[in-house]
Amino acid sequence: MSFVEVLHRTQFPRPYLTDSEVFFLLQGTANSRYSKIKRLLAQGKLRQVRRGLYCLTEEGGCFLKPHPFELAQFIYAPSYISFESAFSFYNLIPEAVYTITSASLKRSKEFNTDLGLFSFMHLPAENFYSEVTLYKDEQYTFFIAKPWKAICDYIYFYKKKWTFEVLIENLRMDISILPLLQDYEKYLLEEFYQKVFINTFLKDAKNYFIRKIL
Repeated sequence: MSFVEVLHRTQFPRPYLTDSEVFFLLQGTANSRYSKIKRLLAQGKLRQVRRGLYCLTEEGGCFLKPHPFELAQFIYAPSYISFESAFSFYNLIPEAVYTITSASLKRSKEFNTDLGLFSFMHLPAENFYSEVTLYKDEQYTFFIAKPWKAICDYIYFYKKKWTFEVLIENLRMDISILPLLQDYEKYLLEEFYQKVFINTFLKDAKNYFIRKIL
């Protein structure tokens, strides 16, 4: 049975596989499995994204295009989509974003792959997934920061001691799309970052909307 037939028979749910998943699906000894992987790569049925991670191709029988946000969490885990990629996802900024940006528990790192440039920025470990949501549709699943978490990730990582108005001006952010900052969100974000400049930014953002309403 061919590798493609094995994938169809097992109804493998996504277009990328780890080393352990490929080994599970292929039969034989460790050496014969490595040989089969090399052959599949040479035939264009598999594409290596990074060491230990592969992507299926149309030649390999896969017609589901990889979603870069989902793929990011297989390239470097644990992580979630944030920063400019989250801003673009929520239509908060007008510019197209070509680098897939994520927050990560591991050290900051970039991966330049055939499927795009993936950038990961280190954030604190405690309550890492606070104010992060699971996006899921019929085909893809990935973790992404909520709008205010993505903004605070950006402010925290780049150490931007900005007011809210400076943020709007520098990122050309469309605040008509941005949800109001709720008190419980403000509290959770302050607890997560434990930084005075984050607290000051959030207080200013809250006051900005109060001034707008008044």
